[in-house]
Amino acid sequence: MTAGARVATLGMVLTEIGGGARLLVGSDEDLDRLVTGASVVTDAVLPDDVGLALICPALNSAEDLEQLSGRLSTSAARLLVLTTPSPVALAELSARLRGHVVVGSAEPVDPAAVVLSIARSVDVPDETATRRLAALQRSLTQVLGDPDPVVSLLARLKSTCNATVALVDKHGQAVHSTGPVPLSLLFTEISHTAADSQMMDIDGWHGIADRVNDPAQGGDHMGWLVAVARRDGFPDAYAVSAVHLAAALVEASQRMTLVARQQERAIRAAILEEALALRGIPDDPELSGRIASLGLGFADDLRTVVARPISSGPASRRRTSTKDLADGFDRVLEAWDVPHLVSARDRFVVILMQGSPKMLRRIIVASQDSLPPLHVGLGRPVRAVADVKDSYHDAHLAVRSLGRTARAAGVMTYEDFDFATRLFSDVGTDRMAAWAREFLAPLDERPPLMEGLRAFFAHSQNMNAAADALSIHHNSLRYRLAKVEELLKLTLRDPAAVSSLFLALAARDLEEVDSNARPRATRAVRTRQPSDVEAPRTPTDFATPGLDRLGVVISPGR
Repeated sequence: MTAGARVATLGMVLTEIGGGARLLVGSDEDLDRLVTGASVVTDAVLPDDVGLALICPALNSAEDLEQLSGRLSTSAARLLVLTTPSPVALAELSARLRGHVVVGSAEPVDPAAVVLSIARSVDVPDETATRRLAALQRSLTQVLGDPDPVVSLLARLKSTCNATVALVDKHGQAVHSTGPVPLSLLFTEISHTAADSQMMDIDGWHGIADRVNDPAQGGDHMGWLVAVARRDGFPDAYAVSAVHLAAALVEASQRMTLVARQQERAIRAAILEEALALRGIPDDPELSGRIASLGLGFADDLRTVVARPISSGPASRRRTSTKDLADGFDRVLEAWDVPHLVSARDRFVVILMQGSPKMLRRIIVASQDSLPPLHVGLGRPVRAVADVKDSYHDAHLAVRSLGRTARAAGVMTYEDFDFATRLFSDVGTDRMAAWAREFLAPLDERPPLMEGLRAFFAHSQNMNAAADALSIHHNSLRYRLAKVEELLKLTLRDPAAVSSLFLALAARDLEEVDSNARPRATRAVRTRQPSDVEAPRTPTDFATPGLDRLGVVISPGR
């Protein structure tokens, strides 16, 4: 039984057969072996044409293999196709059929289907182009379900084209390669053009490079898919089609990975937001189980983290978006293999992470190139799902404290709190917010006064810096603060009053944050009044008092 009279390469035949067909005995050079047709092995004399693939349907035992080896002992190198799994180990198969090329698969295949596949491969090119490309597409897309589809895709492309295949990033570094390639030589050639595809012929290397776009960067290219060989005539039309198709599949795989990651992040963020919304519930077994299923455990050190980008002045008003910051933290924590949940809010990012404060400090220091300057707060340890909200309030309070006392990047933990801040944290946000509403009620209908007070504390009680931030004269700010003193019946010279105002503002801010899934800006809308009213002739001096008069809310390091 013989089929076909044209010619195809063994690589084309393997692609057409599909189903995991691969070389069992032979080398990559054998993929260029010419195949003229197929003949099923029977008891009859073997055909003399060495271009025919010998289909072996009855190789079920070591005795069958020994008999076949004897029949081939005087024959030139032949191509054998096993339609059943090898009856012996691969090493023994190679020893008994040394000098021949053997193709097989892990699963049994129909001999008739193999013959038809070879016949299609060697048929007239004009009649088989569509079928061949369809078979090529089917062969390459089968690997998209593998655990690492890009690596499997490159391996399949290598066997299809009988070439070395590499995925190269935009900086010329190999992301993955199936063999040695002169990357520096090739990168010099392909980086000189913005073409989507280009042919290469450099120092005896022949090949093709296809640009691969990055779906995460709005279509900007992430690198190139390169296939090269040192034989003349490469790449032919079939190899070019294979590389084009593989490049499209690499992009598709990256896009599916991105979508899956975004969906997973959305699920994780939703679970974290649900935990942050718990109020007055001692425990939620279902939510605890969902958190545990994502790799976080309450038995080990589990903390809530709040991270806020630092704005160092008017020149840096374009801060990192919280979405980008959340993505950055997600990549960094994944690289450190730290279980975590991340949620982006309006001006900060919330993280529930498995790890100690010492570990987080080490991660932030090591990731300075990946993360912007930040104020980072860590709450108390989370022992049950109901503790997530309290830990979050601690972390948010730590970030506020850093913003008041430190302009540079820094990390503050619950254990770092001074006496007054620890008292605030342990009393609880609900009670503190109620007290703050009552305490600051006289300012509710006076937005400019509240704005001035917030700016005063946001700039470490520096009158000039706060006035500059509000774009008003410093005497106008002094007047606003004098009215605050009058309405609240206190003096900002008193450390106790300073401490009370800071904690009250912090409580109000936390209450506003909790009232929305994505909180509003906590600062009041800036007024356009040039100076509000004429400043008094003898303005009160609100300058920061000496160290011997500071309130307890100032950290010891100040």
